Amino acid sequence: MRHIFSAPLMLAPAVLAFSAPAWASSTAAWTAGESAARNACVKASGLNDAAASAPVHFSDRTAQDVILVTGRYPQKAMKGRAGTMLCLYDRRARKAETQEASAWAKKPGR
Repeated sequence: MRHIFSAPLMLAPAVLAFSAPAWASSTAAWTAGESAARNACVKASGLNDAAASAPVHFSDRTAQDVILVTGRYPQKAMKGRAGTMLCLYDRRARKAETQEASAWAKKPGR
């Protein structure tokens, strides 16, 4: 009877060792993910000569990043004026959505 109960206990360390989740991603994986987020946000912004800021990462619970994209409006009527877009990037779906954020580019009180 003793052997029936001890067998699962002997296997427990091996099972735990092989089933432990990966708690950290490599630096290369983070760099690739941030690059993908920036590229998606630049594309979604529609701005010419666009540049993306470093992402602000939210928790894995929401799996979203926020990126500020600056560039020039492509519309003729805008005459190449500077534009700022706020981008929300969904890491799970790998999709970006942007909204104009010109107020964020202004200095406080102006």
